[in-house]
Amino acid sequence: MKRNTCGADPLTLALVTMAISWSLGLAAPVPGATDFWVRDQPGRISHACTGTEPLVMCLQGRKVVMQVQSDRTTGFSYTARFFNLLSDVEKKKVLFEGGRELSPEVRVNDQPLKSEFPSSVAFDGLLTLTYPASEGVIVTRTVYPSMARALVIEEWQLRNATGKRVAVTVAPARKVKPMAENLVTVWSCPGVKAAAVKAGGVLSFATCVQARLAAEPDLAVNVAAERSARRALAEAAWTGPGRLETPEPALNGAFALQKLHVLEAPIETIKGVITHNGSLTYSPGIWANDPVEYSSPVLPFFGDAGLNRASMNMYRVWQDHCQEKGIIPFPGSFEGPGLKLTQRERGDDAMVLYGLSKFLLFQGDRAAAEGLWPLIEFSAASVLRHTTAEGIIASETDEMEGRYPTGKANLSTSSLAYGGYRLAARLAHALGKPGAAEYDQRAEALRKGIEAYFGAEVEGFQTYRYYQGNTTLRGWILLPLAMGITERQEATVAALMSDKLWPHRLAGADILAESTRPTEWGRETYYALRVLFKAGHTEDALELTRRVVQAQIFGSKGPYPDEDAIDMLCPGSLYPRVFTEGMFGIVPTGLDSFECTPWLPKAWPRMALRDLRAFGQAWDLVVERAGHQQKVTVRSGGKTLMTGLGPAGKTYSLTFPNLEEPHETRPHAPHRPAAGAAGGAAGR
Repeated sequence: MKRNTCGADPLTLALVTMAISWSLGLAAPVPGATDFWVRDQPGRISHACTGTEPLVMCLQGRKVVMQVQSDRTTGFSYTARFFNLLSDVEKKKVLFEGGRELSPEVRVNDQPLKSEFPSSVAFDGLLTLTYPASEGVIVTRTVYPSMARALVIEEWQLRNATGKRVAVTVAPARKVKPMAENLVTVWSCPGVKAAAVKAGGVLSFATCVQARLAAEPDLAVNVAAERSARRALAEAAWTGPGRLETPEPALNGAFALQKLHVLEAPIETIKGVITHNGSLTYSPGIWANDPVEYSSPVLPFFGDAGLNRASMNMYRVWQDHCQEKGIIPFPGSFEGPGLKLTQRERGDDAMVLYGLSKFLLFQGDRAAAEGLWPLIEFSAASVLRHTTAEGIIASETDEMEGRYPTGKANLSTSSLAYGGYRLAARLAHALGKPGAAEYDQRAEALRKGIEAYFGAEVEGFQTYRYYQGNTTLRGWILLPLAMGITERQEATVAALMSDKLWPHRLAGADILAESTRPTEWGRETYYALRVLFKAGHTEDALELTRRVVQAQIFGSKGPYPDEDAIDMLCPGSLYPRVFTEGMFGIVPTGLDSFECTPWLPKAWPRMALRDLRAFGQAWDLVVERAGHQQKVTVRSGGKTLMTGLGPAGKTYSLTFPNLEEPHETRPHAPHRPAAGAAGGAAGR
């Protein structure tokens, strides 16, 4: 999967975010020698274009997804794909290829200005390229998609570095490219008549690419408004609701970068604005694993109403299909602009049951939960239909879609079904539905079935086989732990941390999908980090998280990690869940209640999740060192809702009050270290 740009100054946002960072006492660390992306300013990363590895990256808005690429051989180029231009959009594929040949014609003192190979690139939500001086003029080019329109903007700034006045002209240009079905793309440059630019002065102008109906006039483009909308998105990622605050700026910065990718995920389709997989290749498709199981459980934390609505619309695609076509087979993916049913029978019913239940609980919106309750029932009924005589869940394959053998029943589907039942029971209880007890009973029976059917010694570890007859370790043996099944916790952790399954972990590489094959699957890596925290292996989890962040988010395939380097929303959206559900151990227990089992690293005096918006509230979760214990505090609206003191591994519970009076909730008794991080979907 591959990743894929008009030029304002990035200084304003940089200074604002720098001030915020200083106010928090966070200093930018010196980057490692292997860093591809450097955190040179709070809220911004940059890359010096000196190596041979290309920069590849996606940016997107509601009607455009663009993949940009820059290297020392071909310079900077991008491909933009525009969406939902006509009502019968499923037949349309509007692509625009942009490269050096579309750079505006600029002349300095009547000599052509060359800007072919950028010397550096900076990203702060907008992508800014800086070119080496030509004719004494330094060019910066800031590229970004419109947040709402079928439009890509490029802002150009020409700074006179000669020490004397220069004459600059920019030739006006307009190129129209006919597309299928009466659609066109238009690249335009308004031009600049001869202008005298004093020493140190700057000349600014903008070009743009737009897609529209051939019979319509060009869009009127308000560059300042478009830039402001994109900057607001970046500002929300770095300083808005749902922030990670630790003593390590690299972890905080990586959290904000992945949050930015999540915030830009909604896209306009024939089904309305939905969250989707992302990337130039897979837009605007939706799969039961990617935006459902992996991404949606973290979305409510960021307090973006549009993002939550888009997620609801995404789930309605599943619900509408089930209401119209039934659940045989249960839908697994809706692909392409037409959102046509494609994948099925991958254990998708279990993925939807788990992902949707957790999303609705974290969102804390009773009306929204009522509206999508039919899909909970559909997916639970489909899971029940696939239950075997051995008490586990059958599926033809899993989210690997046949890349690896899975037998007639695999560990992933049964684990997700278990987690989904537990969460659905909590949701049913919160909504006053009659199925809560039955879902819990199914979960308990499935837990026993998982142990009996999948529990086994594999390559010397008392862990799980992935399917009947499986003799090799698989990365997804971590899923029972993620769902709160702890019977084989320590042996499974040992297998995950072994050279058989994670041989290059100290280099920040991904865990192997299977011990005997070189294939790495990034989504399993971020699940593994979360599981290690949940299992109380805090120091190992932290060290590996640091290494993964440096290699994958600030490495050459970053800042959005993905197995195929195309910037799908996953696995980057799984990174914030390493903290929300792993390090802080947040587990929803109702629409207005949760448990948390935080694990503060030994060297950290404190850590916090700030301005979280889960459960429909605005709240902080702060964990501080108190001697050999942890002090845990939840605050909202200027009031302390809960305080607790205890060792790492103690679980605290809170039900949000009406926020009229401060409220304290007594914590649970501490857990034994071996099971202290349980509390995925399992009840206690």
